Amino acid sequence: MFKFRLFILVLIISLSPNIYSSDILDIYNRAIKYNNDLRIISNDNNISEELYDQTSSSLLPEIGITASTQENYTNKYNGTGDIKDYTTETASLTITQPILRIYFFDELNKAEANLDKSKVRVDGYKKDLIIKSAELYFSLINSNNAYKASIIKSNMTSLSYKNAKKLFINGYITNVELNKYKNNFDIAKIESDISKNKLELAKQDIYILTGREALDIHDLKPIMDIDFRSYNSSSLLSKAMRSFDAIKLALLDVDISKYEMYSNKSQHYPTIDLIATYDYSDTSGGSRLGKVTRESNTIGLTVNFPIYQGGYQSSKVKESKYKYENAKLNLDQLRRTVKRDIIDKVNNHNLLKKYIIANKDRYKNTNLDYLAIKNGFQSGLYTDVELKEAEYNLVISKNELVSNTLKYLLTDLQLRKYSSELSVQNIININEMLIW
Repeated sequence: MFKFRLFILVLIISLSPNIYSSDILDIYNRAIKYNNDLRIISNDNNISEELYDQTSSSLLPEIGITASTQENYTNKYNGTGDIKDYTTETASLTITQPILRIYFFDELNKAEANLDKSKVRVDGYKKDLIIKSAELYFSLINSNNAYKASIIKSNMTSLSYKNAKKLFINGYITNVELNKYKNNFDIAKIESDISKNKLELAKQDIYILTGREALDIHDLKPIMDIDFRSYNSSSLLSKAMRSFDAIKLALLDVDISKYEMYSNKSQHYPTIDLIATYDYSDTSGGSRLGKVTRESNTIGLTVNFPIYQGGYQSSKVKESKYKYENAKLNLDQLRRTVKRDIIDKVNNHNLLKKYIIANKDRYKNTNLDYLAIKNGFQSGLYTDVELKEAEYNLVISKNELVSNTLKYLLTDLQLRKYSSELSVQNIININEMLIW
């Protein structure tokens, strides 16, 4: 019977398209493949490539061919002579070669900056997915551990309530004291339901990122040697000002707005085009016209001087100046924010090291207490409630150690991004710390 149930469970898991067991790397790889936001950003990059091609092709010659045929029907009228119907066929070839477009190079530089920006966004989002995958999986681990702890607490309060009812029946405690135990049990059950809901939400967050829910969940080894890293805020800030993706994007926004301003200014300058045409016409039929065939060639320069546009272009220049100023202000504000975030994360990084060391000591002590109470329970020295309470304290201390360790690992990933040291290898290394 057990083997049959196991077979059914394996079959359900294998056939379900939306459930799978995973670690952080699995989530990241699936996000790279199926995340909709990444697809949109990648499409934006393709759009930027097309816009660059459109801009670069604007100096290529324009060639157009126009051909037409028509028949003329003339009614007869009274008088001498006779007018018959006739047909006319014409063809025209026009070649326009732009020679002078002062704004072209500014538009091309703007298109190139937009293309670079879209590439940085794609690369930056892939790095964000590394951190996001770890963050969501860490949240899943914490939610799962919290749910397990809530079950133990619920069982502990249930035992306390059962024992209290026995004491109440025998007259050792009052009704008020019994209600306290009942209330603790009821609250513990509600907390367990809340923890279960948070666990489900953590799974749904992974589903949004990857398109599938995670079924089996790893945990983090509570006792392990972590290679603690040290960061210098000034050095990290210097690297971030050069290589942090958000800074790169802000710098490109400054370039884009600058080239747009230059391009709008250049719209006031004249344009020059070389135009060559070839015309052919053939008229046949009719006593009035007879047969006429004609060809002509034309070549010349067209110069266009913008004189007055109702203030439209002047307004565009002013608009682009404000955009350029805003881009520089946004860059300055971003640099201030990045400095604050780096200082904050470096300080948290250092504090979390101390928390982990303290949590390890607490976990070891609660583990010793649990083992002592477990042995005492077998000898009749401790009650089942005291044993369950010791187990709960052990789980809580273990969860705090795991939670702070995960915070440290996530903060470390974020700091690596500032220095452009973030890579997939980082989450591969974290995967080695996970256990079933």
